[in-house]
Amino acid sequence: MKASIFLLAILCPFFSMCQPITIKGKIISESGEPIPSATITLKHTNQSTTSDNNGLFTIHHSLLTDTLIISAIGYETTEEPNNERGQLTIILKRKITALDEAVVIAYGTTTRRLNTGSIGKLSAIEIQHQPVANPLLALSGRIPGLLITQSNGLPGAAVKVQIRGQNSIAQGSDPLFIIDGVPFAPNNDVVNQFSSALGTPGSASKPGGISPFTNMNPADIESIEILKDADATAIYGSRAANGVILITTKKAKPGKTKVELNSYAGISQATRLPAMLNTQQYLQLRHEAFANDGITPTTTNAPDLLVWDTTRYTDLKKLMMGNKAHSYDAQVSVTGGTSFTKILLAAGYHRETTIFPGHMFGKNTSVRVQADHTSANRKFNSMLSAFYAAGETNITSLDPMAALALPPNIPELYTTDGKLKWQEGGVYFENPLAYLYQYYEANTENLLGNLLLQYQLTNELSLKTSLGYNVYSTREEKRYPLMAQNPAYNPAGYADFGNSRNSSWIAEPQVNYKGTIKKGKIDVLAGISLQEVINETAKINASGYVSDALLHSTAGAGSISAGNNYNQYKYSAVFGRVNYSLYDRYIINLSGRRDGSSRFGPGKQFANFGAVGIAWIFSETKWIRQHFKILNYGKLRASYGSAGNDQIGNYQYLSTWSNTVIYQGTAGLRPTRLYNPAYQWELNRKLEFGLETGWFENRLLLTAGYFQNRGSNQLVNYLLPSQTGFSSVIENLAAVVQNSGTELTLVSKNINGSKLQWTTNLNLAIQRNKLISFPGLASSSYASVYIIGQPLHLIYSLHYLGVDAATGVYKYEDVNGDGLYSLNDFKVSGNTDPVLYGGMNNSISWKQFSIDVFFEFRQQKGVNYLGSLTYPGSIVNQPVQALQRWRQPGDAASLQRLSVALSGNAAVTAQNLLKASDAIYSDASYIRLKNIALSYQLPAGLLQKMKLSTVRIYGLGQNLLTLTKYKQSDPETQRIGNMPPLQTFTAGIQLIF
Repeated sequence: MKASIFLLAILCPFFSMCQPITIKGKIISESGEPIPSATITLKHTNQSTTSDNNGLFTIHHSLLTDTLIISAIGYETTEEPNNERGQLTIILKRKITALDEAVVIAYGTTTRRLNTGSIGKLSAIEIQHQPVANPLLALSGRIPGLLITQSNGLPGAAVKVQIRGQNSIAQGSDPLFIIDGVPFAPNNDVVNQFSSALGTPGSASKPGGISPFTNMNPADIESIEILKDADATAIYGSRAANGVILITTKKAKPGKTKVELNSYAGISQATRLPAMLNTQQYLQLRHEAFANDGITPTTTNAPDLLVWDTTRYTDLKKLMMGNKAHSYDAQVSVTGGTSFTKILLAAGYHRETTIFPGHMFGKNTSVRVQADHTSANRKFNSMLSAFYAAGETNITSLDPMAALALPPNIPELYTTDGKLKWQEGGVYFENPLAYLYQYYEANTENLLGNLLLQYQLTNELSLKTSLGYNVYSTREEKRYPLMAQNPAYNPAGYADFGNSRNSSWIAEPQVNYKGTIKKGKIDVLAGISLQEVINETAKINASGYVSDALLHSTAGAGSISAGNNYNQYKYSAVFGRVNYSLYDRYIINLSGRRDGSSRFGPGKQFANFGAVGIAWIFSETKWIRQHFKILNYGKLRASYGSAGNDQIGNYQYLSTWSNTVIYQGTAGLRPTRLYNPAYQWELNRKLEFGLETGWFENRLLLTAGYFQNRGSNQLVNYLLPSQTGFSSVIENLAAVVQNSGTELTLVSKNINGSKLQWTTNLNLAIQRNKLISFPGLASSSYASVYIIGQPLHLIYSLHYLGVDAATGVYKYEDVNGDGLYSLNDFKVSGNTDPVLYGGMNNSISWKQFSIDVFFEFRQQKGVNYLGSLTYPGSIVNQPVQALQRWRQPGDAASLQRLSVALSGNAAVTAQNLLKASDAIYSDASYIRLKNIALSYQLPAGLLQKMKLSTVRIYGLGQNLLTLTKYKQSDPETQRIGNMPPLQTFTAGIQLIF
């Protein structure tokens, strides 16, 4: 009996474990919020139930030996062992997705999920997939609301960047560029003083120059964030009126030392060069032009017909632009360390040539160091980031594209002894190969460093100081040797020498508090910003050289003229931000800044700017979770704020003087600008509404936003009566410019298998610019440029009616019927702003293979080839469209009758009016296969044998195909005389040890 009782006592716990029990519990998030609709499943029986709106659940017939599996949309699945603890409380961690990736904001980071502003992001992977030397080009078509336009396809060429349109009538509209917390000293201004094949600084007809971002290695960049709305930008104050672009470089990582090598080589060629007339076609048009004008050709007015060989054909397009450009890129980096101290060292080299004949190239060499140290008690942290880059541009001072206008039967270009030929049959001509000997060289240096010091006073309170310095210098040399100049003009050798230096320092001490108030999190930031920017330029023009060997120095010049310039900009501010998040569901963000700028006069130097952003993550509410189970993430956000534009140049409010000779050679001074003490900030107010959603386990992310920006208190040039001695004065005007639009982003994980993944990313922006008001516009000098209710980039011109079938001369609409063409006949024919633009990327990976295909698109009008025509029939070659000219009465032609361009000719008069008409504008919309990136990674087993971490072999293609109705040149650069973006193919390898 005693043995039986003893046996039962031993077996009793096992019997109880086999008895079914009822379990009750509560499912909550890490912030303590109940999670409704969570699924609770018994592991061994698959019996399941769901939690109610309060996160509560009950499950019957469970055993003590069973295990609970808890899952919920947007959270990590977890397992919980059964027991007799009474009511269970189970905490689920949020599943980390693309919504939880870090996003860099002003003076900190956030996530896409918790962000209240409008921010676009380009990752290092997306940059890596593009064979570009300028990181700005990697942004093209990738971010909604961001418009990237390259000036031409030459290495180092300037790139125009605009966020959400033009806010200012006459002043700057560039965003603020910040690299690792340091404002980039040149911002996005060209860094050269002299013109070259890259363009002419400040020119309206051929803008361009050297982009400062040529000295920024794309391989060094971890991410680029584009801050667009007031909530994201207002804390930067007046410098951010037109948006902010934050560039964050790669940081050191702890762990064993990792060495990475990456190198590629490529080849490029021109794609959309204009098709020009051959010799037969050209001569036919020339003869016809003389016949139309009733003029007899002579050796003076027609050497191409009577002196030069009429059977000769020189394909100048092939000669000057038919070569292949070659590129080479090599990168190396070393990183490693402990969680307390880690360091990164990196170096890069990039070189690319041009498609022009001759030894022309652009290259850049860079080195970078990043070190991070944390004290043993984790209270103190210091981080140093620094890089240095040296670039060289070696190109011609004149654009070889201009050679396309020369007659195709131009004489032989070299004499029998190998020198440049300048005349044939006693007639001089322009030798296009002279461009190859008219040198332009620029050497640039870029040094940028940032030191970040942080001390954690308490768990909630920290102190931080950011110290930054940037200096960007350029040395230019431009030479015109005697051998490269037409001897018909009695030339003398001359040269230009220039130096420029942009330097900037910034200091920003900050205090940050992170704590809790009731059930919410609060983050308070306050700081001071002190900045100084100095720009120095000097240039020397030397002429009268008698020997080309002396051109490198001013010592051999017969005469010298020199000048220099010095600008200083000082900026100070107090800024702050308060962010409060309740349950990670309701978020409010307040930011403000009091700015002081030296660009304004006494009493006008300081102003206050600020913004408020709010967000509601409505997908966290019980009702949404219960009724919209396919919706995993939903957020409504809104923001409003203001900033003042100070991109107006230095000293504009001051009176200025210039030297002059007034009497018997005695130097004097004359006033050049009036003093204007009322000069003050332009003001930009920004309003935005946004909706962000995630569907089907966040496999489909859809974001839609509407914005409206209004720029007011515009600074414009007022015309003055001539008796004042000044042509104009800059003054504030109560004019208002509005930019509004809609931006959409869609990210879809179409296939998300273990071996095959396919993701589509689509973004587009629909945008409109409009002049809301302009007091006194009708009586101002802007009356022929702007119209109330219309965009700033207005096509306001004569209306083209085609070619008169009877006379063969261009016709234009005479609106007022007075028989004359004048401003009174101008009418609106559209605008040149892109109305819709964006891009689409498809990324597919299968096992070790991956391919990314990216398309960029724009809907826009632009200047067509008619804007480049120069009197068809004259001694200038033309695009093949000139064959579609009027020849006889009754012809329906697209071009008027030919003429040799003598003054007083009706055809010449009509041709002069052409560029003041809407005929030179046409559809410049396009869809471009911008980029293809194909790669293969060696399998893990083979890597282990090779003792390597990663081996990736890849091929990249850029600007592969353009679908457009635009004729004769590229729809992005829009000028026959501009080099279009080049088509590039590269192959490379990446090794990680």
